[in-house]
Amino acid sequence: MDLSLNNLWAVLAINAFSVAMLLTWYSYGYRSVITDHANNRSLHQGKAVTGGGVLMFLPLCVSLWWINPSYWPAYILLAISLLGLADDKFDLSFKLRLLIQTVLIVVCLIYFEFALGLLFVFLTFACLWWVNLFNFMDGANGMAGLHSLVVAVFYGYIFQESDMAFVSLSLLATVIIVYLVFNLYLKRLFMGDSGSLPMAMLLAIFAFDALQSGLLSYYQVALVHGAFITDTTLTLWVRLKKGENITQAHATHLYQRLVKSQSAHSTVSAFYAIVTALLCLLAIAMDDSSRMIQISTLIISYALLVLIFMKYFRIGR
Repeated sequence: MDLSLNNLWAVLAINAFSVAMLLTWYSYGYRSVITDHANNRSLHQGKAVTGGGVLMFLPLCVSLWWINPSYWPAYILLAISLLGLADDKFDLSFKLRLLIQTVLIVVCLIYFEFALGLLFVFLTFACLWWVNLFNFMDGANGMAGLHSLVVAVFYGYIFQESDMAFVSLSLLATVIIVYLVFNLYLKRLFMGDSGSLPMAMLLAIFAFDALQSGLLSYYQVALVHGAFITDTTLTLWVRLKKGENITQAHATHLYQRLVKSQSAHSTVSAFYAIVTALLCLLAIAMDDSSRMIQISTLIISYALLVLIFMKYFRIGR
């Protein structure tokens, strides 16, 4: 397909319209929606419509196939979205989910020609942790969507000379904006695992592409997602210290405790998005810096994030 500007705008418009119509039908007209019933761990009241993510990523994947039928990441995205949908509906076992996710991540790393070795193993586990921690953070209106939108803009700047990556990012940003209308503005639905898993996977795909293309360092990639990584990793550490079952649902993430302490969903999500935007700007600023400066910047940034987490450690507990 000719990736001219006019064609790109047409693809984006069709994709946005398709996602908007599908989410409208699912939210207002479909009788068998997947619902999440509120409990003491929930940040919502009553029933929350979830599982809409597959309707976001199906049009996106179709658009990617139309542009480039040999773009394998699109098949990986659809597969992990269907895995998420099955989990939303049937509550799959934790081990089965991890196994299938691992296989898809390995296929993705092979596609981007990462050599087999210790780095390959590290990236597999790092991506597995990232995909699941992103899913953990998708519990407040706008949280996952705003973070993804900010990071998509960041990668759009990084990949502005790469047609396929830029088109993928444009499609992702379009999908996120439509989703945020339903999630943050209308407060009508959550994407569920069928959306959070492929969303996280797509952000990982852009990271793999940027790393292999030499556009970003590992330190820059780790810096960009600092807010999510810090919240989830420290929350996991606290739960392990208390002897809790880390595979069970909970409401002890910092963002969850902030919402439960009467902070608005939009306020908390916007705060996280602003922190992520600042980290993205910092990652861009250190683009030509030496490895030592990048490592120092990463350590200092994470130290500050840990201090913020510890400052609000008692909130909502």
